[in-house]
Amino acid sequence: MLPAAPLPAEAPETAAAPAPDACPNCAGALLAGAGYCPHCGQPRPHRLSTAHVLHEILHVFTHADKSIFGFVGQVLTRPARVVADYLAGRRKRYFNPFQFLLLAVGVATVLAVQLHYYERIGEQVQQAMRAHGAPAAVLARVGQYFHAVGKFFNVWWLALMPVHALIVWAAYRRRLNYAESFFLLVIVGSAFQLYLILALVSVFLVVGLEPGSSTALMQATVYVGYLTWIGRGSLGLSWPRAVGSALVISVLVGAINYGLNWLVFWGYVMHFRVPG
Repeated sequence: MLPAAPLPAEAPETAAAPAPDACPNCAGALLAGAGYCPHCGQPRPHRLSTAHVLHEILHVFTHADKSIFGFVGQVLTRPARVVADYLAGRRKRYFNPFQFLLLAVGVATVLAVQLHYYERIGEQVQQAMRAHGAPAAVLARVGQYFHAVGKFFNVWWLALMPVHALIVWAAYRRRLNYAESFFLLVIVGSAFQLYLILALVSVFLVVGLEPGSSTALMQATVYVGYLTWIGRGSLGLSWPRAVGSALVISVLVGAINYGLNWLVFWGYVMHFRVPG
C-alpha cells in the first residue's frame, strides 16, 4: 500500500503584502526615484494627511487638466472640439463627460426642488383648472404630479436620453453609430443643464420671474444651436444639413417630451377622462 501523499500547505487567507519597492495597487516594480508606477500609473503611495486630502479635492475643481470648471468652459464654448477629440480618441485631456452630466443634472434637480420651481408651475395649472370648475380631487392630483416631476426630474430626464439618442443616430447614422450619437447628446445635454442651472439661479431666484414653459423653449434653443455647431465643426456637415438636422432632432425630442408628459399627466390627474 502506497504511503499517503503529504497534504499541501494551507494557502494564506490573504495575499502577502507587496514588497516595499512594489506598487501596492498592481504589485509591479517601482523604479527608484519615480513618482508613479510605470505599470498602472498610480502615484507612489504615502500616508494620507489632511493637506493631501484638501489638495486632491482642490485639484478636482481647479487643475487645468481635466477639471470640472475647465470642462464647463469647454462644453459651453468649444463643444465641437470636445466631440471631435472624443470621437478621434483624444479623451484623456477631458473630465469624464458622463460623470459631468450626472453632476449637472443633479445640481439642476436640487435647485429646482429647493426653489419649488415645478410646484409653482403646478400652482399655475391648478388655478387655470380651478377656473374651469375642476373638482378638488383633481386639483390635488395636479399638485402631487408636479411635486413628483420636480423631485424626480433627474430620473425622468436621464431615462429619456436613450430614446433621444435614437433620434440623433437616425439623423447622423452615416457618420455616427448609436454610442457616438449618445455621447454627442451627452455634450449637448450638459450644455443645456448648465444653462438651466444659470437660469434657475439668475432668472427665477434673483429676478423673481414666475416659472413657466420657458425651460422647454430653452432646451429647444440650446439643442438647435449646439447641434448645428457640432454638425458643422465636428461632423463636417454643410450649413443647410447641419441646421436642418438640428431642427429635426430638436422638434422630435420636444414632441416626445411633450407627448409623454401629457400622457402621464392626463393618466394620473384625469385618469384619461374628459371632465364633465
